[in-house]
Amino acid sequence: MTKPISFAPVLSALALALALVLVACSGGSAPPPTPTSAPSDIARITLASTDLAVGGNRVVFALIQPGSGAVKDAQVEVQTFYLSGADSQRAVQTVPATFHEWPGGTAGVYRASLNFDRAGDWGLGVAAMLPDGSGLNVGARIAVKQTSSTPAIGSPAPQSESKTASDAPQLTDITTDPKPDPDLYQISIADAIVRSEPLLVTFATPAYCRTATCGPQMNIVKALKDKYVARMNFIHVEVYDNPAEIREEGFSVARTAPALAEWGLPSEPWTFVIDDAGIVRAKYEGFVDSDELEIAIAEVLP
Repeated sequence: MTKPISFAPVLSALALALALVLVACSGGSAPPPTPTSAPSDIARITLASTDLAVGGNRVVFALIQPGSGAVKDAQVEVQTFYLSGADSQRAVQTVPATFHEWPGGTAGVYRASLNFDRAGDWGLGVAAMLPDGSGLNVGARIAVKQTSSTPAIGSPAPQSESKTASDAPQLTDITTDPKPDPDLYQISIADAIVRSEPLLVTFATPAYCRTATCGPQMNIVKALKDKYVARMNFIHVEVYDNPAEIREEGFSVARTAPALAEWGLPSEPWTFVIDDAGIVRAKYEGFVDSDELEIAIAEVLP
C-alpha cells in the first residue's frame, strides 16, 4: 500500500532554503546564489530548468542526498509558493513529479508540470517518499519571468536559416555528432516552416555537451525520425557554428550558431515540436525521452 506523502516539514525546508539565500545575499556586492545553493551536508534540489515564465512550465530537477547522491524512483510531490506576496506560506499548487531515468540508468531527473500565474520570486517545496520508506523534504527558491527567453508555446517559431548539408563539403563541418544522420541536415528551419509540415528540431552539441545528454538525445531524435519521417521533418542544429575550426584550433575559437540567439536558448540541449502552421506546440529543456516526445508528435501530425 502506498504511504501518503507528508508536506508538514516542507515549509521549514523551504524556509531554510530561503534563509540560506538571504544570508548569502547580505554580503553586499556578492552575486546572489543559484536557487539550489545549500551546504553539502543537507539534501537539496538541483534545478535543470532555467527558463521559467508565467504560464505552464515543464520543471525538471534532481534530488540530491548527502553521502548517497541522486535520489531515484521516489514518490514525489511538489508545492509552489508565491514569495513576493503577503501570503507566502500558502501553497498555490500541489502536483506530482515523475522520475525519468537517463540512458544508461546511472542517473535521472524528476519532472513536474507547474503553472505560475505571476512573475516574481517563487518557492518550490518538494516532499519525497524514498524507496526504503523514509521521507525527504527540501525547498528551493526560483525566479519566474513574465515571458520566457525561448519561443513560448503557441507562438510562431523563428524561421532560422540553420545550416544544411549543402552548406559544407562534409557533415562533420556542420555537426559534432560522430555518427551524423544525413536526413537531419537536408533542410533549414526556415525551409521546413515554409513547407507547412510538422517539424521537430533539436539544438544539441554531442561532442561538447555540458550535461552529457546531447548524444543520447540525438539517438532518440534519430529513432523518431526513422519512425515518422514520412509525416514530418526532423532537424538537428549544432550548437557551435564552426566544428571543423574547433577541432583544428581548439575550443577557444568556438562560435555559437546564430540560431541559438534567434531562439533565445540559455542552455543546451533544447528540443521543439512545431505544427504545420509554424507554431511551437511543445518545448523541452535538457534531455527528453521518446515517450514524452511522441505525445507531442501525435498532437501535430495531420
